[in-house]
Amino acid sequence: MSVPAAWPSSPAKLTLEAWSQGCMIGALIIMIGITLANMRRGVMLHKLILIEVSILPSIAFNRLSSHKISKLLLAMPNGFFTFFDPPTWGWYLSSTVIFLIISWNLHNVIAWMKNKPFLSKRNNAIYIGSIILVQPYWVLEIYANFTYFNTANTHLFSSTRPLEAVCRDPWWIFTAINLFWNIKYRYEFKPLEIIRISPRFGLLLLSMSLSIIFIIVDLLSVTPVIPIGVINPFWKFAFIFKCFTDTIVLDDFKTALDKLNPTPDAEARQGSLL
Repeated sequence: MSVPAAWPSSPAKLTLEAWSQGCMIGALIIMIGITLANMRRGVMLHKLILIEVSILPSIAFNRLSSHKISKLLLAMPNGFFTFFDPPTWGWYLSSTVIFLIISWNLHNVIAWMKNKPFLSKRNNAIYIGSIILVQPYWVLEIYANFTYFNTANTHLFSSTRPLEAVCRDPWWIFTAINLFWNIKYRYEFKPLEIIRISPRFGLLLLSMSLSIIFIIVDLLSVTPVIPIGVINPFWKFAFIFKCFTDTIVLDDFKTALDKLNPTPDAEARQGSLL
């Protein structure tokens, strides 16, 4: 049976959790619509983003669907566990977290695909290889999550949860820094200039920045710095803005920036961050 301590039984905690889940599900549904409206058939990156935010992983294999929607759909089942009471609550939460973790890792793969044209062959291998190397942690995290919400063993998850952001977000933070660097030094765009040329790109950069802010707050919230606890809304907000970044600009960053480049020779000013 689910541990009483893990169940957000107080009205304030239950309201916060239900509100944050509703916010995440609503945002993902809207992003699925945006992705479907803007995706192009046959583009693998677009399909992956659809998978990231979708609810039925099986539609990823349908030739009419996209990987970006699937990413959204994978994350959605975890947004309904508040509707259940223990012990069903714990079992449902621990089961759907598997799809959520797949979605998180898929997001890193999508970030790599968007960032890939800016990286050398060696650095691309390091990027994707390091994502593979942290997968044992996620296997442990799935087990720890199950023990925390379904048994009396709360110690393991309390120890592994602070490492979650470390094994989930460094690639995204690197991608954001690399994009900002390339905008400034490779394409020589000033912040206000790129916002003026493409408000969509300005919104993308804002979403990236907000996602990183919520990543930091989530990390602090599972430590003594901000002792809110393992159940908090901040990772959901970070995830929403990460997915939003994927759906605002479906193409890789170089393709999108080349379209904004005011000079015809987009390759003339290319450099490299690493």
